Amino acid sequence: MSFRKSLIALVAISIMGSAPATKSQEVAAPQNEALAAQHDNALPLTPFYDLQGADISHAGDLVRSEPGTGYELPGGVTATRIAYASRNESGEPVLTTGVVLVPPGEAPEGGWPIVAWAHGTAGVARVCGPSMMKDVYYGWEGLFLYPLAGYAVVATDYAGLGGPGPHQYMWGRANGNDVAYSVPAAREAVPSLGEKWVAIGHSQGGYAALRVQHMDEEAKAGFLGSIPLGSGANVGDIWAASDPMMRTVGATIPMMALSIKSVYPDFDLTKMLGPAALERLPTIQNETCYFAAEEAMRGVTRERGRVEGWTDVSEAVAFTDKNRIFDAPYDDPILLIVSAGDYFMPMQLRENIFVELCQVASRASYLELSGVDHEGTINGSFHQQLDWLADRFAGREVPQGCTAAK
Repeated sequence: MSFRKSLIALVAISIMGSAPATKSQEVAAPQNEALAAQHDNALPLTPFYDLQGADISHAGDLVRSEPGTGYELPGGVTATRIAYASRNESGEPVLTTGVVLVPPGEAPEGGWPIVAWAHGTAGVARVCGPSMMKDVYYGWEGLFLYPLAGYAVVATDYAGLGGPGPHQYMWGRANGNDVAYSVPAAREAVPSLGEKWVAIGHSQGGYAALRVQHMDEEAKAGFLGSIPLGSGANVGDIWAASDPMMRTVGATIPMMALSIKSVYPDFDLTKMLGPAALERLPTIQNETCYFAAEEAMRGVTRERGRVEGWTDVSEAVAFTDKNRIFDAPYDDPILLIVSAGDYFMPMQLRENIFVELCQVASRASYLELSGVDHEGTINGSFHQQLDWLADRFAGREVPQGCTAAK
């Protein structure tokens, strides 16, 4: 079992409720074994990831590339790191980094078909870029399977992870920009890549993969559709479902507070975060990635971790309003997949996702898996993904409508 898989259940406990912590447990954070594992999996933050005066005025331009060394990849898969120009939530130029994974063997005629991979929550610290992790964060939980199935993977870090920050966590437009603009940059760095591509994203990345669809035609040239995995519920709905049950506070709330402040610099963090969360904020902002951040927050009670009524603070409301996912038509193909065992999304939220999807999507299908959890959504749906990918790259038309997938 991978390190990600073994720790994800602990994350669910912190979000959906766990045993109350004592005052002594809250003040003294436990030994952070997740941080030790993070360090073991880390690759160096080198000058490659710095802006270095690069011209980032044209989104999608390749700034620099280098052979990807230090990764623990499947046999025959090769890696190339890329740094490229993207845009943040406000449309300002940002440097974004990532890695391109190329399948073994010779490219097919027309070049390798591309999966633009959008990862789930990795953290907000700069050191949390997946291209700086030996297993590219996901490893055999889906990610490495795509190149072995014949698809090149262009895996963005998102701006602020790897490259200079801040990371605009869960801002769909910013993260979607990073996904779309990684593709032309990757083609420049790796000439064996083809023109056609599909966006696949897990959790946070599912929102980004959907947001690609609302970009202009030039930005998404060659785009064939999106597969969001374990995604689709509005952030505000998740907050409303989880906050009443929250007995301890996990890392995603301070991460979102920092993200909100990245767009609204005058946002007062004390309107959202309690004293214990504020105390741990520098660690989350600068040092720990997702699992280690969850460990750093372990035992922080709801009373000392977040402020009563925090979801109604004006900046938090603006954050949820601007990131409503099914608020405009979707004309490109979509295969949306969730899991009945997903502890981040209760049944009512999952049912709402399908309803909201079908209100705005003209060529979509959806699937609810059984027997897998949030992480298991990726591998648990892999054969459905492959069938859908094969159809898209073969140019088969997606029928009009929104229906349950088989």
